Amino acid sequence: MIDILKVKTELLLEETKTSGHAPLKFICNDNNLYYCKYLVDFDPNEINCLAYEIVSHYLLKALNIPTPDIALVEVSEGTLDKSKIVKNRRLRVNHICFGSKGIDPSEEINEFETCTNKREYNRIVNPEDVIKIALFDLWINNVDRGRFINPGFNYNLLVVRSGSKRKIMAFDHAFVFGGVQQIGIFNSKMPFENQDKFHQSDFYKSFIRYMDEEEIIEIVDNFIPLLKISHKEVIDAIIFQLADIWKLTPNLADRIQEYLFCEERIEKVKAVILNSKSIY
Repeated sequence: MIDILKVKTELLLEETKTSGHAPLKFICNDNNLYYCKYLVDFDPNEINCLAYEIVSHYLLKALNIPTPDIALVEVSEGTLDKSKIVKNRRLRVNHICFGSKGIDPSEEINEFETCTNKREYNRIVNPEDVIKIALFDLWINNVDRGRFINPGFNYNLLVVRSGSKRKIMAFDHAFVFGGVQQIGIFNSKMPFENQDKFHQSDFYKSFIRYMDEEEIIEIVDNFIPLLKISHKEVIDAIIFQLADIWKLTPNLADRIQEYLFCEERIEKVKAVILNSKSIY
């Protein structure tokens, strides 16, 4: 049974400077730091992107892909310091945000980062998850990770360090299901999108040079059947809990399930990633 954690804000540290949601860094009443997102644009339908974050989180967990913990974060009285806010001016006391729990120590993979040698590759403790994230992004149509931001790429990947080793985690999934442009209209009959995705980025291409083709095939063959399992129970439970909090587009849970359970889409996802090794 999924029960989304709920916390309340206690102290606003800062608004992060990003081109997207510009998350607010709040210390909350469970003594943890959360990166909190709300609406920054005028279109109220963009609240769906916060639901996408939560759906993606629980799907990643079900698929055993590392991702930060999350919570629904309620803004408490006296914690909304407007002097620290530029983009999140629409946020009010008692509004509920999506919160991604901070991980310390960690750092983002920057837009220019590549895997330059075998030694760097061997420092990654979960190389198979790089392939799984590429598969996941195609399956769920993530239009953000792998996006070209001249002269680099947007990765939305965290690196958590433990001594000399590094663990890769996926975060920031507000722009899945085709992102803002397809809110309320995405469906299983829409064309399969495989451009401007993670598997075409410099980091991915540099990383898989150090993987054997047989290893990639094994990862893909073991992962694809997990996408063919119905995730309806998970999706329904999440949207049910969010329906009274945010005004979401009609039939969202059904459309997500139909979109993800499309066998033709899943087979195309498989073919693209299996072909990526031979291309790069």
